Amino acid sequence: METNSSFETFEMQITETAKGFLKSAAGWGMFLSIVGFVCIAFGLLGSLAIMTAGDAFKAMPGAAGLMSAISLGVTMLVFIILLFFPVFYLFKFATTTKQAVLENNTQGITKAFGNLKSYFLWSGILTIIWIVSYIGFVGIFAASVASERGI
Repeated sequence: METNSSFETFEMQITETAKGFLKSAAGWGMFLSIVGFVCIAFGLLGSLAIMTAGDAFKAMPGAAGLMSAISLGVTMLVFIILLFFPVFYLFKFATTTKQAVLENNTQGITKAFGNLKSYFLWSGILTIIWIVSYIGFVGIFAASVASERGI
């Protein structure tokens, strides 16, 4: 005879207060995702503008003149594409959560939390990339200053 513990048959229930919190989080998620999509659109336009600037970009003084317009535009385009994914998952979280809370749908909430997990995963990966890039750029800058001064 097999006995089940009370934890194996335990079902989590979402209270009305928790539903209110989820609806509020979904609203803010929708707002932030719309702002993110607008920023991505402006970033795409900016990267295309930089790529079409061509020779005018090389005439700029300082470090901006060292990189070609195409390479800077493509680099910017890659970062914009990478930023699309967390914004998309945040949008999916917001829409799925609103619908699931309205319909009291457990599978919908599960899918919404999956989208939230994907949002945090992408955000974490991009944060790690940013930190590593920052450290790398600081190292390159320090090495170039040291080589200029003959150290």
